[in-house]
Amino acid sequence: MKRLLLLFCCLPLLTSCSFVTMERQIYPICMSIDRMDDGAYLIGVQAPRATQGQGASYELIAAQGRSLEETLRTLSASTPYPLNFSQIRLCAIGYPLAASTELRPLLRTLLELPTMRPNAYVSIAMGKALTVLEKQQPDFGTRLSTHLSLLLTRAQREHLLPDSTLASCVRELSDGRSDPLIGVCAVNARLLPEEKEGQRQPSTGGQQESSPAFALGEPWSDAPLPSDVLAGMIPHESQNPVEYQGAAAVSDGRVSGVLTADQTQLVLRLLSEADLRTAREGEQLQLQILLNQKSPLLQEADDIRDVMAHLQALDCDPLLFGCRCSMGFSTRQAWDAYRFDRRYPQAEVHIGVR
Repeated sequence: MKRLLLLFCCLPLLTSCSFVTMERQIYPICMSIDRMDDGAYLIGVQAPRATQGQGASYELIAAQGRSLEETLRTLSASTPYPLNFSQIRLCAIGYPLAASTELRPLLRTLLELPTMRPNAYVSIAMGKALTVLEKQQPDFGTRLSTHLSLLLTRAQREHLLPDSTLASCVRELSDGRSDPLIGVCAVNARLLPEEKEGQRQPSTGGQQESSPAFALGEPWSDAPLPSDVLAGMIPHESQNPVEYQGAAAVSDGRVSGVLTADQTQLVLRLLSEADLRTAREGEQLQLQILLNQKSPLLQEADDIRDVMAHLQALDCDPLLFGCRCSMGFSTRQAWDAYRFDRRYPQAEVHIGVR
């Protein structure tokens, strides 16, 4: 009996090792995926560095491999502690990779990692995704995780970025009846320290006027954005050169082009405010955008036609016309035979009042 009692007293001590192991893990905040010129994958992760002071600093770790799985194994083997992806806020994918590779198998591999955060935000990086991780930094003294959560939440609320989480992208890419929009990020080259140094003018002895900052926020959050604004090209001043604006259009499972911030905002507003339908008559297909009689979007009919022409040219259907059209077919065979994907680019667009 005494031996049994002694065994029960020792049980809490036997479990202490597992708690130490759990604490000694690397929790990346961001992940980048690129493809090198020789075809190899390049994966990077950005994780907090253990510091004694108040300010947070971040470590960048990267690895290369012939496949995504091999690169992930190499990345894991290059760190002293296990990687835990439960705190990932951002998965940045380089544009060249996203335009040449089917996104769903790639994103599904990430989603099925045992510790992966399913609502991590997926963003297409204009250029090299690893550069985004190298250059980004939190604003106003916040932690990087807090900075990204606040930034992405605000941008989605104001329709500046689509809701492209890891789980939603994998789900929407599996359907085949519509195309998701994926957020865009980029490094603004003119905000890099070396670029600023080259642009600095010699002092004239007097106080030099600075150009006003270009702000996209209150009290203008409900107003249409200026045209042609895209991540990496926003005319503003900031210590953080990484920008998140606009969206990447997906066609046939790959990125086929980009939408500027104002185009993205208009498409997302149509998704939330318009009644979107399709009409078929013989071989003719009509895409119908029906608005409330008091909707401000009625004043933007020309812009709507322009953005629809752009989406049709990219063969991207983010307004879910394919989903609505498929409801008129009784079988999957009939829907496949209709070949909506071939009819969509040439379909007539009708804007009216519901």
